[in-house]
Amino acid sequence: MGGRPIAITTFIAEPMAQRRAGLWTDAWRRLRRNRLALVAATYLLGLVGVAILAVFWTPYSTTHQGIVLPYQGPTPAHPLGGDSLGRDVLSRLMEGAQISLLVGVGTQVVVLALGVPLGLLAGYFRSWLDAALSLLINIFYGVPDLLVALILIVLLGHSGLGQIIFAIAVTRWMDMARLVRGQAMSLREREFVEAARSCGSGTFKILFRHLLPNALGPIIVQATLGIPQAILFEAFLSFLGLGVQPPTPSWGSMAADGVQAIRISPHIVLAPTIALSVTLMAFNFVGDGLRDALDPRQRR
Repeated sequence: MGGRPIAITTFIAEPMAQRRAGLWTDAWRRLRRNRLALVAATYLLGLVGVAILAVFWTPYSTTHQGIVLPYQGPTPAHPLGGDSLGRDVLSRLMEGAQISLLVGVGTQVVVLALGVPLGLLAGYFRSWLDAALSLLINIFYGVPDLLVALILIVLLGHSGLGQIIFAIAVTRWMDMARLVRGQAMSLREREFVEAARSCGSGTFKILFRHLLPNALGPIIVQATLGIPQAILFEAFLSFLGLGVQPPTPSWGSMAADGVQAIRISPHIVLAPTIALSVTLMAFNFVGDGLRDALDPRQRR
């Protein structure tokens, strides 16, 4: 009798592991056929490289004023020209990529830390925990995102990047929690979960070793699509003067600085807005590609 649970677990777990490995292999094969997603992923990898490079080197100082004439247009020495204070736009654009990527990825890390455990617990146990989470989600959905972020920024102070990331994450965790909750509710009655229960597996093991791995596909897609939303939110906050504080460059604050001179020096606005737009589209294309690749209904 002592060997029977091990045999049942092996009989159930090995085919499930093989099936998951086949799913990821099949998904990678479908993703490689999506050329638009691959091009977008290549651009994002290049952007990450630029952000890392900007930590150690930029063509000019991003904070020193008077490097060029104020509102100077593009020149061979300064391909994107100068801003209202004579700072090199290209150098500030490179450093601004760090802020955008840190905000986008950092926000999703906090969203995952909040939404995944809450969603798993609510979907697995149901009862009062599910009702409490649903009520909390509905309350957050009923309050405008901007209002929540502004209140938190005022309470926490808006001088640090960590506070901004947390403020944005608080307005975004509900989608992840609701998604994971639905996945947990769908998976909790599956055969491999019943087998794990019959073998005496604890709740923690069932949640994070059986339910979570089988819900990773939708979670990855949701996180990927959430990154551009966070980047856009930070850019909007910076545009309002509530994001990253000067002299640290942010694409949103750079666009805000150039609005007043858009008629005489449109390059100051165009450079950050184009970079922001292309980055948002790239993340969306990658997210759509992952969704199509990881959706079993897309199999042929």
